Amino acid sequence: MFKHECYKIFTKKSIYIVFFLIVLTMIYANNLPTDMIMKEEIYEELYETFGGPVTEEKGKYVREKMRESDAGELVDEISSRTFEDKATGEVHFSVALAHMIKEQLNERKNILESKIENSDKSSYEYKDAEKELTMLNQIDNTHGFYLIRMWQGMFDFIEPATTVIFLSVLIILGLTPVFSDEYTKRTAGLILATKHGKRKIITAKIMAAITYIVIVITSLHLVNGILKWIKHGGIDGWNAPIQGLSGGIDTISMMEYAHSPYDLAVWELYGLTFFLQFIGAVVIAIMVLFVSVNTKNSMIALFISGAIIGIPFMISQIGLDRGIIQHLANFNYSELIKAAGLFEEYITYNIFGQPILYPTLLFSIFGIITALLLYFTYYQHRNYQVKN
Repeated sequence: MFKHECYKIFTKKSIYIVFFLIVLTMIYANNLPTDMIMKEEIYEELYETFGGPVTEEKGKYVREKMRESDAGELVDEISSRTFEDKATGEVHFSVALAHMIKEQLNERKNILESKIENSDKSSYEYKDAEKELTMLNQIDNTHGFYLIRMWQGMFDFIEPATTVIFLSVLIILGLTPVFSDEYTKRTAGLILATKHGKRKIITAKIMAAITYIVIVITSLHLVNGILKWIKHGGIDGWNAPIQGLSGGIDTISMMEYAHSPYDLAVWELYGLTFFLQFIGAVVIAIMVLFVSVNTKNSMIALFISGAIIGIPFMISQIGLDRGIIQHLANFNYSELIKAAGLFEEYITYNIFGQPILYPTLLFSIFGIITALLLYFTYYQHRNYQVKN
């Protein structure tokens, strides 16, 4: 049964057409010009001097050099600057920015310490401030200049919003017909009348759907990794802290981790992102299967599934997420796919007086929703036999 269900999914021509178009888009985006491709030898030389966590000495030195450059004491005209001058200026800016963010981090820690001193230990404000301060203390010496190379663009195929669209389309196209096609072709009753038609066939469909997702996500990440490796020429920076990742450098993605409170290395963030994106895709797949088993029509199932994912996503993209609508925008299926964006900043929610991190709460809520959808999917499919 499992092989047959896989065969039905993987023989759909539409998913290959979409996958091919996605790969072409990834190739095009990877070839777009970017400001800083730090694979030249000059950056390795600069890294020996300025690389690693920023210090007061490094911060003071680069600020002085930047002031001299702005005043025209080093270079008379911008047009006369050599590539080495430009590379040096870029690195100086990165170090100065890291130093500024580190100072902001220290200021934030002082504010949190003051809040802790002036708050009741049993209050939510105290617990939330203590939690954030503990996380910030763990990343005390992470900000600086790092040669991260290809990793900046590894967390999403192009940028978060585009990744949501790509994966959602592939999941919906591949899985909406899983149940609805059988109702449309009037074969559902015959299948349910077989020995394993009530339960094992559903399990086989779910396992086939998960297999499809594993292949899709792994393939796209593999293609993306190859493209980034070709563009940047190395995997340097895999063990650097994520606070060294800056949006807009070597990628059109604007994800920014400089203010992230999470104590993670680049490779750890990538592994976590890959895993959570897979879990998010499985959660979406279960929702699509639930819609498919209840609508009994592929086109209707496709439309409803697309609306469930797309409407909150569009609300968030066009900036209408205010008040209650903001919670709808923060807790929806598209946020599960934008897994890397969950670790950009410190966000908690008050759950029974305890500060719960946004990524933890998001996946916990959808874990419960998915368990309920699984139960009702099994129930609905079995109940169809009774009605007929």
